[in-house]
Amino acid sequence: MKLKHFTLTFLTLCVAGLAVPKTAQAASLSVLANGLNNPRGTAYGPDGNLYIAETGRGGDGADGRCIPSPSAQYIPLCAGNTGSLIRITPDGQKETVLNNLPSLALTPSGEQGAGPADIKFDAKGNMYLLMGVAGNPTNRDTTLGTPELGKLLKVDLNTKSLTSLADLALYETNNNTDGSDLISNPYSFEIMGDIAYVIDGGANTISKVALDGSGIQKVVAFPVLQTDPSKLEFPSMPPAGEIPGDIPNGGLPAPGTGVTAVQDFPITFQSVPTAITTAPDGTLTVAEYSYFPYPENEARIFSVDPNTLEIKQIADGFTQLTGVSYDAEGNLYALQHINTSEWKEILQGGVIVGDISGSLIKIGKDGTRETIWTGNGLEAASGITTAPDGSLIIANRARLADTGQIIRIDPKAAGDNKKVPEPASVLGLIAFSALATKFRKRKHQEELSEELLAKVETL
Repeated sequence: MKLKHFTLTFLTLCVAGLAVPKTAQAASLSVLANGLNNPRGTAYGPDGNLYIAETGRGGDGADGRCIPSPSAQYIPLCAGNTGSLIRITPDGQKETVLNNLPSLALTPSGEQGAGPADIKFDAKGNMYLLMGVAGNPTNRDTTLGTPELGKLLKVDLNTKSLTSLADLALYETNNNTDGSDLISNPYSFEIMGDIAYVIDGGANTISKVALDGSGIQKVVAFPVLQTDPSKLEFPSMPPAGEIPGDIPNGGLPAPGTGVTAVQDFPITFQSVPTAITTAPDGTLTVAEYSYFPYPENEARIFSVDPNTLEIKQIADGFTQLTGVSYDAEGNLYALQHINTSEWKEILQGGVIVGDISGSLIKIGKDGTRETIWTGNGLEAASGITTAPDGSLIIANRARLADTGQIIRIDPKAAGDNKKVPEPASVLGLIAFSALATKFRKRKHQEELSEELLAKVETL
């Protein structure tokens, strides 16, 4: 895997008053690493280094190791050994810890990778790595030839060896806990004591996994997201019969991959959980992305009992959440991947046609919300790690190849922000009648313009 040269910028991006609301003016954003391929989970190790799970850009499909993507209109997901684990030292040096790890991504763009997805350390300093798979898990060991995907692994940094602790993909194959389509994509996890809690955004589950090697103890599905159909917006695209199957880019199947162009828009009402963290009261906090077509202002946040895995909704009204983390004062930070439904801004296959800005939202202990940062360098981001100094580490452009970043957002100076009461606070407060402010909403695209369609056809 080729990475662009790493540079530590420490360049603070000042937000002009005319560019964004006053709420975001006081915070700062700096870039720690550039040129990454689908960067995802981050964690600080006991050695003080920042570790990063880099999912990779999959393969080119030349060896036939491809399956249709279940979430990108069946564009080929092709396997390759382009995943890695890297670290950034306290003085800003980038080092590769593990490379040639299995990876799966859309071909040829390398977008929406699955592979090394998240990393954590236990209290003893042991490292654990979660591997995504993003597709029908029955193809993992056969067509894809990537048996490490879909598993929670223990990492020995001395020997560079990986030990499987739980096969989440196999569990989905055998049990299909939520009873919907057969898909697994372990995306993030949290460690409490000697237990790992794994979020699977494909299976829509949380799994309780023993770190002693005894396996999966319990799995529970998240509640479906029953959105009013009148709130659902869908892209207008040519029917399947009008899509040529030999266009290699622009969101269409590549030649030689054996995948046929298919165009449909199923409504699944699935949760698609993506983020997890430990709350100050010892429970787990989980956020969801939501299902296609990714309805705006519908994503929820849940509290999960770590013993029983009982799930309770504690907040809603978000769009495509991919990160949650608490600060030392007990405030919750939630990360919106993109502020509008992703299909409005990125064509299937990775062609960016709109605004992929995301937002970082602070939810106070009293339930009020304030936008700490929106846009202005925060794009299609995923995951939040609270740094020792209280700043927030985020994987930016986390679904893209070659242009992924690790950024730091310092929210400390954002104390004079206008607060927004949320409809259902993290403390279970009575719902407010209306939000004081709302996110800017992109004008609904009734159909792709002829200009954009022409762009796709020329790729």
